[in-house]
Amino acid sequence: IAYTPIPTPILTSEIDAIDNLLDKHHENLENARIWKQRSEEYPVATQIWLSMKEQGWNDHVCAGILGNIMAECGGHTLSVQWDIYDHSGWFYGICQWSLYYRPEAFGLSLENQLSLLYNTIEAEFDYAGFCYYYGFTYDDFLQMTDYRNAALAFAKVYERCGPASHAIRQNNAQIAYEYFAC
Repeated sequence: IAYTPIPTPILTSEIDAIDNLLDKHHENLENARIWKQRSEEYPVATQIWLSMKEQGWNDHVCAGILGNIMAECGGHTLSVQWDIYDHSGWFYGICQWSLYYRPEAFGLSLENQLSLLYNTIEAEFDYAGFCYYYGFTYDDFLQMTDYRNAALAFAKVYERCGPASHAIRQNNAQIAYEYFAC
């Protein structure tokens, strides 16, 4: 007589665990598809966003900074041109750094410009945070939970641009937030 094993019933908890794994796998695939699409449509803006997220910055702070970058070298769109000089040739890159004050920015790659931003942002906020409000610091900036306010803070403290462009930078931040964070 041949032995035929009796099938062991699969427990409900095992089925639930398998369903959870499949759901997670499908979420990961969908997430990968979305980021692939973003990187094809706006490669530089996507690279900047992901790099900022690797810094541990929240979506509002990232959108605020990217909204300013869009004003500096994106024509107020996510089509950021990282290697652009202004018409005078004295300003360069994603933050249109003054080559008089930041000569090290001259000709930097996108990755090196991001490093320059990361290496200077804390000191700039701790030095000039009062341009946003008295006592405002880098840590305060990183805790911001409104992309419009983050864009304004970055404009006033890091970019130190004229007030005529503040609303535009805030609108750009909304575009960035809705594209990358939603």
